[in-house]
Amino acid sequence: MIADKAIANMARAIPATHFSTNDLPASDQFDAWRDIISAIFDVGRLGGPNSDSFEARVDAYQISNLVVTDSNQGEQAYSLTPKRIRATGMDLIQIGLYRSGGYRGDANGRSIEGQAGDLQILDLARPMKTVEPASDMVCIFMPRETLQDRIGDLDGLHGASLRDDMGGLLADYLRLLAKRLPRLSGDNGDAAANATLEIISACLRPTAATIREAQAPLQNVVLQRAKQIIEGNLRSPHLNSEFLCGALGISRRSLYRLFEPLNGVHQYVLRRRLSQIRRALKTNAHQGIAVLAEQHGFTCKETFWRAFKRQYGVTPGEVRSASLSRQKDERPSPEPGLGVWLQQLQHG
Repeated sequence: MIADKAIANMARAIPATHFSTNDLPASDQFDAWRDIISAIFDVGRLGGPNSDSFEARVDAYQISNLVVTDSNQGEQAYSLTPKRIRATGMDLIQIGLYRSGGYRGDANGRSIEGQAGDLQILDLARPMKTVEPASDMVCIFMPRETLQDRIGDLDGLHGASLRDDMGGLLADYLRLLAKRLPRLSGDNGDAAANATLEIISACLRPTAATIREAQAPLQNVVLQRAKQIIEGNLRSPHLNSEFLCGALGISRRSLYRLFEPLNGVHQYVLRRRLSQIRRALKTNAHQGIAVLAEQHGFTCKETFWRAFKRQYGVTPGEVRSASLSRQKDERPSPEPGLGVWLQQLQHG
């Protein structure tokens, strides 16, 4: 009876996978780790040619539409290049707690640095590179839309560190979550995911607001209204400064000042249109690239191509080809694991 009960409890456990280099030959350890982490990042050795061994461990758990990892790993360099972003197709947000270690590097042109106890936010669809000592971490991965629906625009969060009281609260929760997940019943997976998202949203909302609200409160209300109008008219050929000024009842000068922290209204509209097209290229294999561009206000093929390449480092055709290749290479019943789970987050 006791054995039967234990087996039943195990059957109801949340999906989990475990990796460690401990049982591998020293010369194979880093290559094995690189294969695992390549689901997200490119990594490089920092210990020099004489450093054969590499200690790393990662336990991954899937709870509803979240993936949580509990890991420790040796010193190394991480990077997300346009090529890697294209290869993985990840449109995810990563929130990582450094229980020990830290990081120093660049997030899409902005210098970033953190230490033990810090929380780091990464947009896995944007370039980054860091150098990190041996670190012990808890990370949560979620689809961009899942977080965006709860806290609004995520502009400015890539590379951000949370060091305030709310960041400390979230760090405490992630430590507790990492301890509880190995014993969490599968029946409680959805509830745990919902609770985790609520806590993350509550703790990140002030940070996102601080980044967004560099303007006065009234300006922010107008800015949010402007963003709503833009989102609803991304396919309209009439979406321009004149249209927005008329819809908002403000002057052109006020409009430009409103979007100045976001690199200007033209650039903001351009980024949103390109983002919509990029998503469509990965999910709709039957619609022509030129048609998508025209539907989103691009009247010149060359202008669209240059803008897309400048934004993402790859061409629209390369994004479409990479997406088709991933779909073609998928196995009917892939083995569960970190890479598979992260890809599943992409597709709901």
